[in-house]
Amino acid sequence: MTYPYKNWPAPCRNVLMLCIAACIAAVLVFLLLLQPKWRELREAKADYAANEKKLKDSPWPRDPERLQTLLSTYQRSLGSARQAGLKKLAEDSLKRAGSQFEDKINFEYGDAALFISKASQIEYKDQYDRMYSSLQNKRIYLDQYVFGMDETTVEPEKYKMLLKIWTADKLVNLALQHKLRICVDNSIRTGPHNQFYAAKISVLPEKAYVLDEDDKQPYLLEFPVRITVRCSLNDFLQFCAALQSEPDFFPMQQIEILTDVSRGGVLVDEDNNLVLNQLEITFVCSSFYQPSATGTLKPSQKSSLPTLPRGA
Repeated sequence: MTYPYKNWPAPCRNVLMLCIAACIAAVLVFLLLLQPKWRELREAKADYAANEKKLKDSPWPRDPERLQTLLSTYQRSLGSARQAGLKKLAEDSLKRAGSQFEDKINFEYGDAALFISKASQIEYKDQYDRMYSSLQNKRIYLDQYVFGMDETTVEPEKYKMLLKIWTADKLVNLALQHKLRICVDNSIRTGPHNQFYAAKISVLPEKAYVLDEDDKQPYLLEFPVRITVRCSLNDFLQFCAALQSEPDFFPMQQIEILTDVSRGGVLVDEDNNLVLNQLEITFVCSSFYQPSATGTLKPSQKSSLPTLPRGA
């Protein structure tokens, strides 16, 4: 026999309401508190299992003391910007590479930021005309098809055009200082009336160095220039030494050496040592520039695990 709710005794109705409220409260606690915690627990267990598998598959030891020893070893190897180590070597190398035209930029523009933002097509044309006239006075005649640039060249970033001109001009003058003769291309004539042979001096496409493919700005730019010269081996060796003597820094990237034996290119001195007097050498040298103001090399986020030291 059942009784309607309104006929229930007051204590029974109160107990029923308390039970209903408790059920609602339990559901709310589960949805708002327990379920998120349960989800976090499952995700934490999954992450733990993945990391555990990763550690098992990696070459790293799982002993904390051995890991601490490895950490100390790598920290000593890395060093810092002030202490000897890989970090200081990287910072010094970047500073050395990117400082070739630093004094010139600071003198003419004030600082690197103004150089990048204020360099213009007019300035490039002026610099090109100066170099062209200077080399012409030395009987070196540039041709746009060989050289790869002329006064009408237009690029979005004008400061790069200036750096290419400065690099080519500096390398040619450095070669002439060490008695290297610039070769000409006998198949290409240049000048107002095509009366001159074009010099074998070419500005090659720039190279940008980044740590990650997603980087919007490179940490270092390279501006290679290719030149063909005739000289003796001793003069060329002196030229090579001057490429990386203070304040210059133009490391050689490529080199090709030819000699003509029939024309006395190979001789023997009094001590029967081989003497190379008539060499034709084609080489590629580069200048470098850091477009960032700080010039700090940040570590890549996608770098692979380093090789463990012996005995780890």
